Amino acid sequence: MNTRLEKTYTYLAAAICLSIPFMTYAKAFVNVTMICLLGILILVFKKDKIIALLNQRYLKIFFVFLIFVILFSFFNQSFFNDFSETRKIAQTILLLMLFSHVKNKEVLIYGFIAGTFISTFITDINIINYYLNSFEFLISGVAVKDLFITQRLYLGFFIVISIILLLERYSKISNKKAKYIYLFLLVFFLISLFLIASRSAIAIAFLALTSSIIYNIKNKYRIGFLLTAFIIFLAIILNSKTLSKRFLYSDDSIRTSFTEKIKTHEPRYDIWKFSTQIFKEEKPYFFGIGTFRTQELLVSKYQLMPIDKRKNWFIERNFNTHNQYLDIVLSYGIIGLFVFLFFLKEIIVLCYKNIYSANLILSLVLFLLIENVFHRQLGSFIFALTVTFAVFTINLDNEKNISS
Repeated sequence: MNTRLEKTYTYLAAAICLSIPFMTYAKAFVNVTMICLLGILILVFKKDKIIALLNQRYLKIFFVFLIFVILFSFFNQSFFNDFSETRKIAQTILLLMLFSHVKNKEVLIYGFIAGTFISTFITDINIINYYLNSFEFLISGVAVKDLFITQRLYLGFFIVISIILLLERYSKISNKKAKYIYLFLLVFFLISLFLIASRSAIAIAFLALTSSIIYNIKNKYRIGFLLTAFIIFLAIILNSKTLSKRFLYSDDSIRTSFTEKIKTHEPRYDIWKFSTQIFKEEKPYFFGIGTFRTQELLVSKYQLMPIDKRKNWFIERNFNTHNQYLDIVLSYGIIGLFVFLFFLKEIIVLCYKNIYSANLILSLVLFLLIENVFHRQLGSFIFALTVTFAVFTINLDNEKNISS
């Protein structure tokens, strides 16, 4: 790329990163910008750079996964029914390529952190106003949708990724002013995690923070730190009504068993139970039944739920499996899951020697346990971006091996 096109390409990619937390409002902008990036890449196409990128083992495996999904959908005569998910998997590969060709990926990092900060700040203000106006310290389920700029589950994950990136930046920079800025952002994001009460994000952030700090402290202090961190973590949860409700279901005074509370209040319990039933009944051991058929069967299971209010809620929400691994094994069988896990294994092998890169991938692996990222365009963006950040973080000195 020439200098002018290279800068334009970088700023357009950074604009996408900045806009990701606002995908609900800026979907058209993000799509148009992505097309512009692809146009610039085609305009300045260099065969050797594309080959260098495609020679990366993890990308080859993900490409094999995409080919398998496409061939399966044709073989299963479900190509058009399953096209939405197939398109998002293909889009993930395209995004991996587009982001990888950004020469200065630090601009992407700062753009993503800035977007997450803005979305988090606005959400925090909304939540604080809600508390002040309602005089309640427990966010009602109805209010959540209005208060959050980005859906709580994804905003929590964006915050976790931002925290890991800030920790990496903080550990390597020597400028005191920059360190204070990073420290301020870290504290802000940590406080916000508990304010927005994202259970998955708090748990993943706890693992990422403890592993990062343990990695950087002496052995004799590690047990004491872990114990202190766990006590603080537990104390915050127990003393917050919203967190206590979301983690421990404390507002349920009828059921004494924690297991029964989970069965009653956690939608994923029923979703995963029905998904397991479908696997046993359909026996998709090798090639699966397709994403559309999987969703159809799930909805048919929801219709059998005995409580009308809960049944209608599940059907209206049209809940998917809420587990990427479970969704892949149902939709594409054990072979599809094996190929996808092989891709993750390659990324883990590539990243495990760098604690921050490893934590980025660990966060993504854990997030896939509770969310189907390939059912949403937002999911494909954050999947590609997290992998890009993790690969970039491994060794900044070798960052130019693709794009320079």
